Amino acid sequence: MRIKHSLLILFMMPVLLPALFALLINYWSLYSLRAQHEQASNQERQEVALLTEAARLSEELAAVQRRVASTLEAADRKRLSEAQLYRIHSEVVDQLAQLNRRVLVLAESSAVREVGLEDALALPEHTRLYGNFVIMATDIAAIDPSTAVRYIGDAQQHFIAFSEHAHRISARLANRMVQHNAVAERAFSSFFMQVLLLGLAGMAGAVLLAVLSSRKLGRHMGEVADALWELSHARDVAPELPKIERMHNGSGSEFRDMAAAVLDFRSALIGRKQAEHQAYQLAFYDPLTQLPNRRLLIERLAQAFTLSERTHYHGAILLLDLDNFKTINETKGHEIGDQLLMEVARRIAGCVRAGDTVVRLGGDEFVVLLETLSAKADSTAAQVEMVAENIRTALIQPCVLNDSIYHTTPSIGVAIFKGAQYSVEELLKSADIAMYQAKDAGRNTIRFYDPEMQSAIQARADLESELRRALEDREFQLYYQVQVDGQGRPLGVEALLRWQHPKRGMVSPGEFIPLAEETGLIVPIGLWVLERACEQLSSWQQNGPMRDLVLAVNVSARQFRQSDFVTRVARALQESGAKPSHLKLELTESVVLENIEETIAKMRELKLLGVSFSMDDFGTGYSSLQYLKQLPLDQIKIDQSFVRDITSDTNDAAIVQTIIAMSVALGLNVIAEGVETEAQREFLDKHGCHAFQGYLFSMPLPLEQFEALVHQ
Repeated sequence: MRIKHSLLILFMMPVLLPALFALLINYWSLYSLRAQHEQASNQERQEVALLTEAARLSEELAAVQRRVASTLEAADRKRLSEAQLYRIHSEVVDQLAQLNRRVLVLAESSAVREVGLEDALALPEHTRLYGNFVIMATDIAAIDPSTAVRYIGDAQQHFIAFSEHAHRISARLANRMVQHNAVAERAFSSFFMQVLLLGLAGMAGAVLLAVLSSRKLGRHMGEVADALWELSHARDVAPELPKIERMHNGSGSEFRDMAAAVLDFRSALIGRKQAEHQAYQLAFYDPLTQLPNRRLLIERLAQAFTLSERTHYHGAILLLDLDNFKTINETKGHEIGDQLLMEVARRIAGCVRAGDTVVRLGGDEFVVLLETLSAKADSTAAQVEMVAENIRTALIQPCVLNDSIYHTTPSIGVAIFKGAQYSVEELLKSADIAMYQAKDAGRNTIRFYDPEMQSAIQARADLESELRRALEDREFQLYYQVQVDGQGRPLGVEALLRWQHPKRGMVSPGEFIPLAEETGLIVPIGLWVLERACEQLSSWQQNGPMRDLVLAVNVSARQFRQSDFVTRVARALQESGAKPSHLKLELTESVVLENIEETIAKMRELKLLGVSFSMDDFGTGYSSLQYLKQLPLDQIKIDQSFVRDITSDTNDAAIVQTIIAMSVALGLNVIAEGVETEAQREFLDKHGCHAFQGYLFSMPLPLEQFEALVHQ
């Protein structure tokens, strides 16, 4: 406070000291609070950077996924040369190496480990596994695109796991920021009361000063108190403080530093609210289109279920997938693809009501949530169809990007709900099924979910659950089908798996074997078959008529790819005491050609034990003679699909003759399966195939009946 008259200052010194003390306390408090806010702001900026990095890593991993998927599609259609595939493979390897390093830095940051150590440790592992599958996919894309696609499916699982861990970390970081903000607000409220009390004390003392000095002091303290009050009650937007700014800019103002502290606090408050908003955006909105993401959709669906339960009005979700987006993204680049996605998001949003929700699930998939449509199902369906048709019409219009015209069409799946009869995941799954029905119907169309399909899915889930219990409950059995020579004498037998369900009865292998393959249960089931077969071989070696039979066992792709497969075969032979020379493993073309070097190595190890090999279902795949001649095979089995019409279809007859001639040229035995008529047997025998298997000789039989057949 600047007083011109020294006498007045001397006279009022006892009065000015309390006021001066109050000002010093205020200044010190504001300065301390400013330092605390700077520290909090630095911490928040660090956490926002971590949130941003996690979101970017997820998006870049998704971009790698899209690029590899596009590459595989192009490779499958023979649009890329081996050199182009190798270049893309090298680029993907480099990109994944960079992403791995960035993920490791993210996972090792102290803030991330504090909020979720388990999730932080999981991020590099899933990134590494994701990268391995992606690298393997691009590495074999030229040789076997279908296998590469399966690797991409495995990579997708690790990408989903990475995203879930990253989302949990992001949510926890955001929650911690909110908690820190709440603590800061409580501290600020306490500080405000202290400052207010000190200010009032100073103002009370200043009343004794000269009129001009008291007015100036009271006005400035009141302005500071008002500013602090406004800041303490600010929620969404920090208030403007013109009086504090004038105080700060005034020349010679004694309150300049105090005003600066208040303004700095306001800046820190703005920064914190921006950080909270950014964290919320990262957690609940898609960074490209700014639409809500899957997490926010799940929340709004739960709210929609509650509202529908209360009002008895129907709601619906529309799942959209762009039919030719991958082609555009592949040929024109990701920049054009991103622009197209933003334009699609804008058009969809323009076709719905203000209260409806448009969501980007990821990639080129969008979801529209429609609420409070109608109490009647038929009226609801009509409303939804109109909205879906409007969206379809909007999206098929040409899109001009960078002076070029692009066309895209949507496949739209619709699932209607009323109340909370479905879970969120069940409803999304229903819409997904309907969307794929739309694609199967020719694309650029709309399909509503069919409840019968849901029943089929549930039946499959039930069968999977029962299949998992079948091994423990000993419900599997081995049946045996004889293999004979040209004179009808038994020379071998194939072991065939059967499932005797306690309620369903005999379950068809065509029903449960594909399911076992998909779920991975084929590995323990296959090991059980191998062990039982070896035990049976050992038993037959003590039986006169049976001792010379060679037992063929089918080996699945998953089972053969196990790193310890050779060890398990050797152990089964050793523990059972069976002769390895009487065990024949039947492999399909997809098994042996998936990783030719590894396949040959495993086969040679087993050949050293005495085990023989037969290629099953030959001719149904895409065998290469270059690879075929490298394989240590003993036999080729002609698939029954060629044998069935061998006497009436000249093409099948020519194929069979070619297979027989090729087998002879390679020094391999040949056997035909599915022989059901004498005419088929005679044709095969005439053209050089002298080993047969099929219903003409015997159907697959239980052990006792099979042994009785051989004894006859």
